[in-house]
Amino acid sequence: MDLCQEAHARKLESGRAQVLVLYETEPAGLAAAEARLNDVIPVSLCCLTRIGHADLLHALASGFDVIHLQTCPRPSVRQAQDNEVELVRELGGLGRIMLFDRETALERRLAAGILPFPSVAPEILAVGSRRDTARASAAALLPPAIDHIGLPDKAPYGTVSLDESLCNKCSSCVWVCPSDALGLTENGGELSLVESLCSQCGLCITICPQRALHMEAGMDLSASAVLPQLLTRWEGSSRGEPEEAGGLQN
Repeated sequence: MDLCQEAHARKLESGRAQVLVLYETEPAGLAAAEARLNDVIPVSLCCLTRIGHADLLHALASGFDVIHLQTCPRPSVRQAQDNEVELVRELGGLGRIMLFDRETALERRLAAGILPFPSVAPEILAVGSRRDTARASAAALLPPAIDHIGLPDKAPYGTVSLDESLCNKCSSCVWVCPSDALGLTENGGELSLVESLCSQCGLCITICPQRALHMEAGMDLSASAVLPQLLTRWEGSSRGEPEEAGGLQN
């Protein structure tokens, strides 16, 4: 938060673009670039995997124009990092977050001229949970006309739809939901969903004895996403393969 506030203030005062460099092992040329360029902010991390898409989106929306992120040296966690970066790019960070390894000529990258992007005061976006911050940051980064964006499979955001002809109202999906995204309406006991709470974990899909549920990754940026809504109808095949459970976690 402090780094974002400082970057936001510098950009408002100077009009210059702000660059964030996140690394575990100091890359060659970074010290020279930092000494020569006033608006390059290097941050040494104890563990790159501690940085997720919510952190990166918040930084891009509220102060920093470009982020250079060092790739995880451990292959076992590299895929998780790639998933987080892909989410950032889909949610408004395309062209503004770049990975580099130990061999990358980082100094040349940092010397490239870039134009500043509009930014929002960091404290305005960092409200509620990390998921709330991610949604608010994506809304600030994406064009105002976009109120929904599709995401890669297994992204931790999305919706659940229902084939009403198969549902026997057993309510198993409601009881198993770990985030309370699924619920029952007071009148008639119909299924409702708070989309902003749904992490696409797949437990509801797995437990449904009728295979009546379907999930689809995406992010709803409209105000209705934080309110309970009746499940939309899914016209999928009742005999198709069940959805694969499990999703990328924050």
